Amino acid sequence: MMTLEQLGFLHRAQLEAWLAVTKEAVDGINRVIGLNLQALKAGLGETEQCLHEVAGAQDAGQWFTAHVRYLQPAGERVSGYTRNLVEIGVQTQNGIAQALQRHGDEVRRHWGAVTENLVDSAPPGSEAVVSLMKAAVGWEVAAAEVAEELVIEEVRGQRTEPR
Repeated sequence: MMTLEQLGFLHRAQLEAWLAVTKEAVDGINRVIGLNLQALKAGLGETEQCLHEVAGAQDAGQWFTAHVRYLQPAGERVSGYTRNLVEIGVQTQNGIAQALQRHGDEVRRHWGAVTENLVDSAPPGSEAVVSLMKAAVGWEVAAAEVAEELVIEEVRGQRTEPR
């Protein structure tokens, strides 16, 4: 039978893994929000300047010139924004993969201990249930390992075929 201590260790390991992954995701979201606010502030300031120039235009040539003057810097800002956004995405993806790798082994180790404890404390005649339980835990561990491998392959860009 599973002891309260084992249940506590298992629960703590799963909670730490979940918190580590969640922390990485929230950090990535915070960086994207910061990037968006920075882009918004810069864009509003330049839009205001452009509108003042356009409003003060005396003829169509000045009006077009005012617009064109702000198009090139706007394109450069969009390019820079895209680079920063991709960088944040890659860093967040790497952080999540590392968190899964760090904590996944610990969670699987605890599940193995729980399974062994259940097998050892099973009453006579429950061999079929014990076998089913061991198989279920084995399938869960195998599925978790495959998911972890897929995340790591995706982060490294090594995945070449759809699964």
